[in-house]
Amino acid sequence: MPSTTLAQVADFTFAHSWETLMNSLDLVRRPDEIVAMLQALPLIGAIVVTSVGAACVFKGYKWHKIVVVLLSLMLGFAVGRMISQDLGKSTVVAIALGILLAAIASPLLKYTVAVFAGIAGAGIGATLWSFFNPAESDLAWAGAGMGFICLALLSFIFFRVVVILFTSVGGATMLVMGSVALLLQSQSIAPGVREQLILHPGVLPMVVLAAAVVGFVYQQGGSSDTASEEE
Repeated sequence: MPSTTLAQVADFTFAHSWETLMNSLDLVRRPDEIVAMLQALPLIGAIVVTSVGAACVFKGYKWHKIVVVLLSLMLGFAVGRMISQDLGKSTVVAIALGILLAAIASPLLKYTVAVFAGIAGAGIGATLWSFFNPAESDLAWAGAGMGFICLALLSFIFFRVVVILFTSVGGATMLVMGSVALLLQSQSIAPGVREQLILHPGVLPMVVLAAAVVGFVYQQGGSSDTASEEE
C-alpha cells in the first residue's frame, strides 16, 4: 500500500475517532448517534457501566483509589476499541491498553485523577456549549477544551472536592447511560425510549445533572463525616 494511502487511512481513523469521542462527551448534540451507540452496547457492558456508575455516584471519594483503577481499565478498553474500530475492533488491543492504563493509574494517582477530572470537565463544557449555543454545536470542542483544562488544574488544588465532582458527574453519566442501554435491550420498551430521547435531547443531560447533584451532596456529607471521625 502506498504511503499516501496509509496516511489517508490514518487521518480517517483519527478523524472518525475524534468525532466519536466528541459526540460521546456532548449529551445534547446528535442524540440519535448517542442512542445508536448505547443500543450497540452489549448487555454485559451495560451492566458493568451501570454498576460502576452507581459506585462512583455514591462511594466515589471513599473508594476513589479503586474507582480510578476501574475507570482507567474501562477507559483503556474503550479507547482501544475506538482506535481499532477501522481495523476489525481488535479485542487484544483494547484489553492490553486497558491493563496498561490500570497498571499506571495507582502509582500516578494524582495525575490520573487530573485526567479523569479533565474528562468530566470536557463533558460538562461540551454539553453546556451545545445547550446554550445550539447554532454553534460544531464548536463544542472549544467548551470541552476549556472544561478539561479547568477541572484538571483544579484537581491539584482542591483534590477532595474535585474527586467528588468528577466521580459524581462521571458516575451519573455512566449510571444514566448504562440504564438507558439496559432499557434499549428490551424489544418492547426500546422504541419508546429511543423516540423520546431523540425528540427531547435535553432530557438526558437533565437526568445526568440530577443524578450528579444527588451524588455530590451525598458524597460531600459522607466525606465530611469521615473526616470528622478521623480527627
